[in-house]
Amino acid sequence: MYARSRPLPTRPRRPAWHWLLPAALVLGGGWGAWHWANRPQNLPAQPAALARTPSQDWADLRAFGPRPVSAGGHDRALDWLAAQFRALGYPVTWEPVTLERPFDRGGTLKVGSLSVPAAALYGSRGGEQEGRLVRLPAGATTEQMEARGLRGQIALTTCREWDGDEVTWTELVERATRAGALGLVLVQDCGTRQVRRVPATPLPLVQVSAADGRRVLPLAGQQAQLTSNVEVRKVTGRNLIAARVGAKPEVLFGAHLDSVNGSPGANDNASGVLAVLEAAREAAGTPLAGRAWFVLFDAEEDGLVGSRTFVDAHRYPLRQTRAMLNLDMVGVAAEPLGVAADAELLPLAKQVRPGIRVFEDESTQRRETFGRSMNVGGSSDQVPFIAWGVRTVFIHRGLDDNYHAASDNTLSPALVREAGAFAVKLAQAALAAPWMPDEPCEGFKSEGC
Repeated sequence: MYARSRPLPTRPRRPAWHWLLPAALVLGGGWGAWHWANRPQNLPAQPAALARTPSQDWADLRAFGPRPVSAGGHDRALDWLAAQFRALGYPVTWEPVTLERPFDRGGTLKVGSLSVPAAALYGSRGGEQEGRLVRLPAGATTEQMEARGLRGQIALTTCREWDGDEVTWTELVERATRAGALGLVLVQDCGTRQVRRVPATPLPLVQVSAADGRRVLPLAGQQAQLTSNVEVRKVTGRNLIAARVGAKPEVLFGAHLDSVNGSPGANDNASGVLAVLEAAREAAGTPLAGRAWFVLFDAEEDGLVGSRTFVDAHRYPLRQTRAMLNLDMVGVAAEPLGVAADAELLPLAKQVRPGIRVFEDESTQRRETFGRSMNVGGSSDQVPFIAWGVRTVFIHRGLDDNYHAASDNTLSPALVREAGAFAVKLAQAALAAPWMPDEPCEGFKSEGC
């Protein structure tokens, strides 16, 4: 008998992890090396950047023109500013800011045989209406408008009549709307043509030139057809955050970088931006650089969108913030340099600058005006920080005659430097003072909240 043959033994197949583990180690090592090589790094400040002056900075920044979100000059200015902070040794990160902006596409006002072009007031959403033109006197209340028969008709008034009043365009539109108006025609006969925001009502709210207004005003009482074409587009801006690697926002220097439509935005707010840049320059190479963030907020003029976005994204690190210093309109001496400050920071501001002007910011009871939300105790980018419990100082020189106008094209570099230096000294005083962080009360039910 023959012995039954048996198969020769074979080496067992290697498990998959024998191959995958070395590959994973190689890939992981490569990723680690790439990550290490590309990690954020602090670089030394460049001597040329340290030697620059606000005059040189403004000469470069003004060349980009108006800076509303979505304008070409806006993005070029942002990129230039990022390069300046990097040259001072501060890594820069970006934060997207998404919003909707209205764009005027033209309109017309027809009264009998007369037809004149009409431009939408900023913020309005356009529309088409017919009605009798009802002339409104300066400062007319809702009741006075109703008494003139405005319900179901179109309001007609002039910029000059309302310009010296405390009534904002928002309040004018709200009064007319409550009185039943179907639209508004504003004759732009003011010496300085300012861009002012109005509520986003589904009615045609327009302006006509002073020359055309002189032809329209005598026709008050006649039937008119009013058409306003407005396109609302979603746009994306960017907050710029400059900070040394590992730096915590124990103090935060902020300013808004955008301007209103058609304005170079010299005082509002290239002056604040350059003051923040000057503060970063002064802090470079000092302990302050490791304890500060320098933030340029976008879309302030569209309702503090950038600062609200920033606060929502950084609530945890902001619990360590001892002071948020907001610089807005500090390049023209409409009034002496002033502060609207948290009660705990105000004594420090007076200590740093004896005799500094102290002002109260816009009332919390007023509604939003162009780019200035009045929801919580303030009128600029410090508002969202106040709402989150961060102590703030609003550094400001008041409204000048060119506020929100195409003529806002000059600033004083000396005033900018002075404001930046004051902010640095105040930041240092806030860091040196005793401080106990308050836990935010939002979402908690406890004693004292």
